[in-house]
Amino acid sequence: MNMKLYMMKHTVAILILFSGFCLLNGQTTSIGTMTDRDCLTIMNEANRLFQDGLYDKCINNLEGVIKTCILSRSGKVHVLELLAKTYIETDDPGKAETTVNLMLKNFPHYELKEQDNPESYNRLIKKFKIHPRFSIGIRNSLDFMNYKTTEIFYVDDLHYDEPYNKELEGILNDFNWMYYGWAELEFDRDISLNVDLIFKWTNFKREIETPAFNLTFKEQDNYFEIPLYLKKYFHIGKYVLPYVTAGMGWLHMTKATGNATKDYSVDVPSVTTGDINMLESRNRNTFECIAGVGVGYKLRNLRLFIDVRYYSGINSMTNPEKGLSNEMLINDYLYIDNSIKLNQFELGASISYTLKNLVKRIRY
Repeated sequence: MNMKLYMMKHTVAILILFSGFCLLNGQTTSIGTMTDRDCLTIMNEANRLFQDGLYDKCINNLEGVIKTCILSRSGKVHVLELLAKTYIETDDPGKAETTVNLMLKNFPHYELKEQDNPESYNRLIKKFKIHPRFSIGIRNSLDFMNYKTTEIFYVDDLHYDEPYNKELEGILNDFNWMYYGWAELEFDRDISLNVDLIFKWTNFKREIETPAFNLTFKEQDNYFEIPLYLKKYFHIGKYVLPYVTAGMGWLHMTKATGNATKDYSVDVPSVTTGDINMLESRNRNTFECIAGVGVGYKLRNLRLFIDVRYYSGINSMTNPEKGLSNEMLINDYLYIDNSIKLNQFELGASISYTLKNLVKRIRY
């Protein structure tokens, strides 16, 4: 008898657990399979409850929609808008701010239509500021370079004041056409830190007259260059962004290939050194100051820029004292370097894409 009673109790317990599982599973399925029409019905009902002043019921409906419905972008914005307005009406500014903060983080390009909203809601939205936090971009530029002589070396009666001229390639091709990447980290007060990564080459030619022959020296130098600079934006209207830039750049010379040619005035064949590795005669690390102005146009996460920059070399790219160790150039070709700085003028256009936006509460 006791055994039968035990078995009956055990069976009832199993049936109760199984029934609970079925009920819970049925509820979960119901929530997960809520149709778009059901969600729309609940949202319309929330709108009606808000208009009728039944704010607590409106909040319950909206919170349920957020948890159970898969909404479109406009649907999510509408639900969060209405939820924030309802919290304002129930005198709960903390939850209203939290809701607006969540909405702006998910939809940083939210456009406030003041005429469609109560003033209290408009004031709440204006308490938050949104700006790009981290962006990456690509830049296309024309880079004009010149070599400024800062110290001239003289040996006996030979004057080495001949300039370092960029060797032209093609018709009026006095510039480098470059593409390179850059990144921007923006802080408060419309100030950002920028870094570029550039792989570039430069070349120059010197033509020197000596009593015995005419000397032509050519060289091509390869660099990677990392400009690091600050931008300060000034807003004009909603989309236009004038700005100024200032900073410094580092150039690391990776390759320097030169060659010297002697041309005689009489009927004597020219003589050349062939390609010479000039890295030992160069300062492989040089630095520059950067200044520029530009204007940008923003459209959601995209920003377009046009600007001009000037790069002023700080130290010499040549090292004449090290150059004296090349006996062939000194003794056979009578070639000596001067101290020179590399200056650049750059006209560029760039585009960036914002990977992360920052939403910040404005403190008055």
